[in-house]
Amino acid sequence: MKTKTNIRGLTTSSIPLPLPLALPTHLVKAPARRILLLMGWYSIAIHRGVARYAKQAGWALDSASVRNANAAPVWEPDGVIAMLGPNAEIAALVASFKLPTIHIGYQNVSPAPRVANDNKAIAELAVRHFVERGFQHLAFYFKDVSKCELERKECFQAACKTAGRTFHLIDARSGLPKDCPPAAIFAALRQYLVALPKPLGVTAENDDLAAEVIFASQEERLLVPEQVAVLGVMNDELRCNFTTVPLSSIDDNAEGMGFTAAELLDQLMSGKKIPLGPALVPPIGVVTRQSTDILAIENTDVAMALKIIWTRYREPINVEEVSMGVPISYRRLHDLFQKYVGRSMSEEIARLRVEYAARQLVGTDKKVHSIAVESGFPDANRMVKVFRRIKGLTPGQFRAFSRGRTGT
Repeated sequence: MKTKTNIRGLTTSSIPLPLPLALPTHLVKAPARRILLLMGWYSIAIHRGVARYAKQAGWALDSASVRNANAAPVWEPDGVIAMLGPNAEIAALVASFKLPTIHIGYQNVSPAPRVANDNKAIAELAVRHFVERGFQHLAFYFKDVSKCELERKECFQAACKTAGRTFHLIDARSGLPKDCPPAAIFAALRQYLVALPKPLGVTAENDDLAAEVIFASQEERLLVPEQVAVLGVMNDELRCNFTTVPLSSIDDNAEGMGFTAAELLDQLMSGKKIPLGPALVPPIGVVTRQSTDILAIENTDVAMALKIIWTRYREPINVEEVSMGVPISYRRLHDLFQKYVGRSMSEEIARLRVEYAARQLVGTDKKVHSIAVESGFPDANRMVKVFRRIKGLTPGQFRAFSRGRTGT
């Protein structure tokens, strides 16, 4: 034992610490594989999906590049999951690897397979969300001119045509120089919003652009959602809940994208053949907040019935109870509801319950029975029957598929 005097003149004793015992090499378990996650743009949901699969597979996941500019790995990886974005350094680094690689997004990468959003399903979901609220005039805010934005715009326009709605394009860059300042684009957006017919339902490629629509509307004293209803994509809660009007958004199932990318990479590293075309991951549904929480339906009786249904669908309510809250006969209300909404009141109640259940299935680990009761169904059997009719899958199949377990 050694003694020493510290700066206060006190004598202390120090006992040498024993060296850590080295485990026999046959007991030291190495990670199954080492995976490099390179993100030119960051999504915590995608990261979570990749990490969930990595834990399940026993991988060592290097995601240090999401916190610093140095993308180079500290050890030799066995495979790569990459989101290139505009980051040229990451693109060059990925190109230099001769490793199994899965890309996430819409970059023109060849010949690596990739995972992407199902833009057709997202666009159809957006249009249906506005149609259910009675909007006749729908618009797409077009700004970044990316491949994803272009495809999403085209799908939205096609969905508007199918639904018999009028499509308007808000092309804020039209006529402006390529290097124009953001303020000029924002000013053009404001002019579009003033000129377009009201009430207007507007969507955009993502939550950030949708938030710009809210800000521009308020600058022009346009009421959100009464005059301009706004819908984003991604459902970034830190973005959606902290805009001046809470933003409704489509949950694009980014966590499922990350999980699917990792699952495909595992197959690729195992020598399995993976299609080079994109693996499309469908969205989960719309998370409704104040920016679209409005009924643009001319008939006040139908609007009143919808309000009752939307408010009470998780209760044991039926169409007779709904009609009691509207000052016309049940038969008249039934016919008007079918005319303006495009389905019956009972179908609307079932649709809302299924959509709520779908969000709970993906976002929680609650049992199907608990979700059924919480969603307004009398029991799990009834929910399974209605869920399968509307979604084409059982609740269990939907949960597995939406969470990225494509092999289920």
